[in-house]
Amino acid sequence: MVVSRSHDAVKRVVEAFERSDWSEIDVRSGNLRVHLSTSAPATTSDPSGASTATGRSASDEHDDDRAAPELEAPATVSSKPPPTGAHVVASPSPGIFWRSPEPGLPPFTDVGHTVDASATVCIVEVMKLMNHVKAGVSGEVVAVYCENGATVRKGQALFAIAPSGSAS
Repeated sequence: MVVSRSHDAVKRVVEAFERSDWSEIDVRSGNLRVHLSTSAPATTSDPSGASTATGRSASDEHDDDRAAPELEAPATVSSKPPPTGAHVVASPSPGIFWRSPEPGLPPFTDVGHTVDASATVCIVEVMKLMNHVKAGVSGEVVAVYCENGATVRKGQALFAIAPSGSAS
């Protein structure tokens, strides 16, 4: 099946990028385009809400069944460093940061929420593969570092969590 071969090829490109010291890659084959970058994306978009070529980590313009990112719940995105002793939840790969399981639903978590170590706090989408990111520690979410629909890089801070029982 063509979709399966395309999926496998894209997965191999993403894996090669993650293992490399490359800062950017752009691969095109037919209607499929994969663009990965470790640098911060441009934030420009056209009037339809579609991101420009530098605004997404990965895209498939003819097979995208996910709507343009809409902020379901306005988040207070922090620009402050994590508090001392906080656990930082980092992106496992480059991709698109999603705060909720699908458009229109509330975010997995927000500042002030208590989470368990195994709780999903967000999704990082890489070529339509939805990677559920876990909290990693039990505690209170004290900061959110990304906007819904933002392009993130591997290792980028997504959340800060004050571990339960920590002396703050």
